Amino acid sequence: MPDNGGVTVTQTPPAPPAKSRRGRETALDMVRSLGVVFLLVLPLWFFGQASPQDSKAIRPVDPREALTAFAETTGGPVPTTPAGWVVNVRDYQDGVVRVGYVLGEHYTEFQGGLGTGFLDAATGKGKRVGTVDVGGVAWQRWASPGDHESLVRTVGRATVLVGGIREDATLDELKALAATVS
Repeated sequence: MPDNGGVTVTQTPPAPPAKSRRGRETALDMVRSLGVVFLLVLPLWFFGQASPQDSKAIRPVDPREALTAFAETTGGPVPTTPAGWVVNVRDYQDGVVRVGYVLGEHYTEFQGGLGTGFLDAATGKGKRVGTVDVGGVAWQRWASPGDHESLVRTVGRATVLVGGIREDATLDELKALAATVS
Protein backbone atom coordinates (compact mmCIF):
# COMPACT_ATOMS: atom_id res chain seq x y z
CA MET A 1 0.00 0.00 0.00
CA PRO A 2 1.25 3.38 -0.79
CA ASP A 3 2.01 5.70 2.06
CA ASN A 4 -0.28 8.73 1.85
CA GLY A 5 0.82 10.23 5.09
CA GLY A 6 -2.34 9.29 6.93
CA VAL A 7 -4.66 10.91 4.40
CA THR A 8 -7.36 8.80 3.02
CA VAL A 9 -7.79 9.26 -0.67
CA THR A 10 -11.08 8.35 -2.13
CA GLN A 11 -11.70 8.39 -5.79
CA THR A 12 -14.99 9.67 -6.98
CA PRO A 13 -16.29 8.45 -10.24
CA PRO A 14 -16.33 11.04 -13.03
CA ALA A 15 -19.54 13.00 -13.43
CA PRO A 16 -21.83 11.60 -16.10
CA PRO A 17 -21.83 13.63 -19.31
CA ALA A 18 -24.64 16.14 -19.67
CA LYS A 19 -27.56 14.63 -21.43
CA SER A 20 -27.93 15.82 -25.02
CA ARG A 21 -31.34 16.92 -26.18
CA ARG A 22 -30.45 15.72 -29.63
CA GLY A 23 -33.30 13.69 -30.98
CA ARG A 24 -35.72 15.12 -28.45
CA GLU A 25 -36.73 18.25 -30.36
CA THR A 26 -40.38 19.01 -30.36
CA ALA A 27 -42.67 20.21 -33.09
CA LEU A 28 -42.63 23.61 -31.41
CA ASP A 29 -38.83 23.76 -31.85
CA MET A 30 -39.26 23.07 -35.57
CA VAL A 31 -41.94 25.76 -35.90
CA ARG A 32 -39.62 28.27 -34.21
CA SER A 33 -36.78 27.40 -36.59
CA LEU A 34 -38.99 27.75 -39.63
CA GLY A 35 -40.29 31.06 -38.28
CA VAL A 36 -36.73 32.42 -38.15
CA VAL A 37 -36.07 31.24 -41.71
CA PHE A 38 -39.29 32.82 -42.98
CA LEU A 39 -38.46 36.09 -41.25
CA LEU A 40 -35.32 36.21 -43.37
CA VAL A 41 -36.59 34.73 -46.63
CA LEU A 42 -39.95 36.48 -47.02
CA PRO A 43 -38.58 40.05 -47.11
CA LEU A 44 -35.87 38.98 -49.58
CA TRP A 45 -38.47 37.35 -51.81
CA PHE A 46 -40.88 40.29 -51.54
CA PHE A 47 -38.32 42.98 -52.34
CA GLY A 48 -36.75 40.86 -55.07
CA GLN A 49 -39.94 40.81 -57.14
CA ALA A 50 -40.14 42.88 -60.32
CA SER A 51 -42.44 45.84 -60.11
CA PRO A 52 -45.79 45.53 -61.91
CA GLN A 53 -44.70 48.22 -64.37
CA ASP A 54 -41.63 46.16 -65.23
CA SER A 55 -43.46 43.54 -67.23
CA LYS A 56 -42.24 41.91 -70.39
CA ALA A 57 -43.10 45.02 -72.36
CA ILE A 58 -40.43 45.89 -74.86
CA ARG A 59 -38.86 49.28 -74.40
CA PRO A 60 -38.19 50.71 -77.84
CA VAL A 61 -35.02 52.68 -78.48
CA ASP A 62 -33.94 54.91 -81.36
CA PRO A 63 -31.06 53.32 -83.32
CA ARG A 64 -30.28 56.35 -85.52
CA GLU A 65 -27.34 57.64 -83.50
CA ALA A 66 -25.52 54.28 -83.51
CA LEU A 67 -26.31 53.58 -87.17
CA THR A 68 -25.22 57.07 -88.24
CA ALA A 69 -21.92 56.71 -86.37
CA PHE A 70 -21.35 53.35 -88.08
CA ALA A 71 -22.18 54.70 -91.55
CA GLU A 72 -19.93 57.76 -91.10
CA THR A 73 -17.02 55.69 -89.79
CA THR A 74 -17.17 52.79 -92.23
CA GLY A 75 -19.25 53.96 -95.16
CA GLY A 76 -21.19 50.75 -94.61
CA PRO A 77 -24.86 50.23 -95.30
CA VAL A 78 -27.45 50.40 -92.53
CA PRO A 79 -30.91 48.87 -92.18
CA THR A 80 -34.26 50.50 -91.81
CA THR A 81 -36.70 49.05 -89.32
CA PRO A 82 -39.25 46.78 -91.04
CA ALA A 83 -42.92 47.48 -90.31
CA GLY A 84 -44.06 45.81 -87.09
CA TRP A 85 -40.51 45.32 -85.77
CA VAL A 86 -39.34 47.08 -82.60
CA VAL A 87 -35.76 48.17 -81.96
CA ASN A 88 -34.86 47.39 -78.35
CA VAL A 89 -31.04 47.38 -78.45
CA ARG A 90 -28.57 49.83 -79.92
CA ASP A 91 -24.86 49.97 -79.31
CA TYR A 92 -21.84 51.40 -81.09
CA GLN A 93 -18.44 50.61 -79.60
CA ASP A 94 -14.99 50.32 -81.08
CA GLY A 95 -16.28 50.71 -84.64
CA VAL A 96 -18.87 47.91 -84.34
CA VAL A 97 -22.60 48.66 -84.37
CA ARG A 98 -25.22 46.36 -82.87
CA VAL A 99 -28.96 46.95 -83.25
CA GLY A 100 -31.47 44.42 -81.88
CA TYR A 101 -34.97 43.89 -83.24
CA VAL A 102 -38.01 42.15 -81.79
CA LEU A 103 -40.79 40.80 -83.99
CA GLY A 104 -43.46 39.07 -81.92
CA GLU A 105 -41.59 36.43 -79.93
CA HIS A 106 -38.54 36.45 -82.19
CA TYR A 107 -35.33 38.43 -81.85
CA THR A 108 -32.56 39.20 -84.31
CA GLU A 109 -29.74 41.67 -84.73
CA PHE A 110 -27.95 43.80 -87.28
CA GLN A 111 -24.22 44.15 -86.68
CA GLY A 112 -21.54 45.83 -88.71
CA GLY A 113 -17.91 46.80 -88.53
CA LEU A 114 -14.73 47.37 -90.50
CA GLY A 115 -13.32 44.12 -91.80
CA THR A 116 -14.41 40.77 -90.47
CA GLY A 117 -12.81 40.74 -87.01
CA PHE A 118 -16.15 40.88 -85.18
CA LEU A 119 -17.71 37.95 -87.07
CA ASP A 120 -16.22 35.15 -84.96
CA ALA A 121 -17.90 36.43 -81.80
CA ALA A 122 -21.06 37.67 -83.55
CA THR A 123 -21.73 34.33 -85.25
CA GLY A 124 -20.69 32.12 -82.33
CA LYS A 125 -17.70 30.79 -84.29
CA GLY A 126 -20.00 30.15 -87.20
CA LYS A 127 -18.89 28.99 -90.61
CA ARG A 128 -20.13 29.86 -94.06
CA VAL A 129 -22.57 27.21 -95.31
CA GLY A 130 -23.80 28.76 -98.55
CA THR A 131 -25.38 31.84 -100.05
CA VAL A 132 -28.86 33.32 -100.04
CA ASP A 133 -30.35 35.71 -102.58
CA VAL A 134 -32.05 38.70 -100.95
CA GLY A 135 -33.64 41.02 -103.48
CA GLY A 136 -31.03 40.22 -106.11
CA VAL A 137 -28.12 40.64 -103.68
CA ALA A 138 -26.06 37.61 -102.60
CA TRP A 139 -25.61 37.24 -98.84
CA GLN A 140 -23.40 34.58 -97.27
CA ARG A 141 -25.31 32.19 -95.05
CA TRP A 142 -23.44 31.30 -91.86
CA ALA A 143 -24.35 28.72 -89.21
CA SER A 144 -22.92 28.36 -85.71
CA PRO A 145 -22.41 25.12 -83.80
CA GLY A 146 -25.38 26.27 -81.64
CA ASP A 147 -27.68 26.27 -84.71
CA HIS A 148 -27.90 30.05 -85.03
CA GLU A 149 -28.04 31.39 -88.55
CA SER A 150 -26.64 34.65 -89.84
CA LEU A 151 -26.54 36.41 -93.16
CA VAL A 152 -23.27 38.23 -93.90
CA ARG A 153 -22.31 40.66 -96.65
CA THR A 154 -19.23 42.80 -97.32
CA VAL A 155 -19.72 46.25 -98.82
CA GLY A 156 -16.51 48.17 -99.43
CA ARG A 157 -14.50 48.10 -96.20
CA ALA A 158 -17.53 47.28 -94.07
CA THR A 159 -18.95 43.90 -93.21
CA VAL A 160 -22.58 43.64 -92.08
CA LEU A 161 -24.41 40.77 -90.43
CA VAL A 162 -28.07 40.01 -89.85
CA GLY A 163 -28.71 37.35 -87.22
CA GLY A 164 -26.04 36.40 -84.70
CA ILE A 165 -25.84 34.19 -81.65
CA ARG A 166 -28.73 35.80 -79.79
CA GLU A 167 -31.23 35.44 -82.61
CA ASP A 168 -34.12 33.05 -82.80
CA ALA A 169 -35.62 34.46 -85.98
CA THR A 170 -36.51 32.37 -88.99
CA LEU A 171 -34.55 32.55 -92.23
CA ASP A 172 -37.43 34.47 -93.81
CA GLU A 173 -37.26 37.05 -90.99
CA LEU A 174 -33.49 37.34 -91.45
CA LYS A 175 -34.04 37.88 -95.17
CA ALA A 176 -36.72 40.53 -94.46
CA LEU A 177 -34.27 42.52 -92.33
CA ALA A 178 -31.42 41.99 -94.79
CA ALA A 179 -33.64 43.38 -97.56
CA THR A 180 -33.75 46.74 -95.72
CA VAL A 181 -29.96 47.09 -95.54
CA SER A 182 -28.80 49.76 -97.99
